[in-house]
Amino acid sequence: MPIKVLICCKTYLLAEGLERLLEDDEEIKTVGIACSNSEVEELLKLDQDVVIADHSSYNTIIRDYHRDEPVKILLLSTSPSASLPYKDLQEVVSKGLVGLVSNKSDSMHLKKAIRAVHSGELWIDRKTIKQSLHRSGGGKEDMHLTKKEMEILHYLCSGFTNKEMSEKLSISEPTVKSHVNHLFKKFGVSNRLKLAICASKIASGTPNELKEA
Repeated sequence: MPIKVLICCKTYLLAEGLERLLEDDEEIKTVGIACSNSEVEELLKLDQDVVIADHSSYNTIIRDYHRDEPVKILLLSTSPSASLPYKDLQEVVSKGLVGLVSNKSDSMHLKKAIRAVHSGELWIDRKTIKQSLHRSGGGKEDMHLTKKEMEILHYLCSGFTNKEMSEKLSISEPTVKSHVNHLFKKFGVSNRLKLAICASKIASGTPNELKEA
């Protein structure tokens, strides 16, 4: 079944261009283009897997449209570094932000990002994650982790995928996924970026708050 993508851009030419970039891929299907607030409101009712949005549409979505389960949003950034201040990153993750794509990217990069976020991965460059996490506030609770969980958490906070962590640690991807799920439970979060933010907040409080069990 193809990945259903909704494109929300205030500039129709940009939205149409994105649609054409994706139309030759049998695994990705554009379900609609929204260029106004009313179109965004109507098309968000559709069954979509990923929303591609420019900054203006993105701000409208997270401000005005709320669901029990937020949509997965790929934000088109006007900056090559695709950076966001920490407070914005922390706030919008809970509202659906799963990736940042520079408008300097090509179609292959965009398609790869769509597939990644649809499969549950993050598409945010490691530099952006690190810069954002370093601006976090301090936490005040102890967290006891196994040695392997500490290693997994380190790589996850640096933006590594399960496959990359598998190669780094010489363990299988299912084993990596199992460790990540255990970390979700320990930190009480439901996705990788929330886990990274939560871990950073705790670790930034005092040097010993993340402890090896």
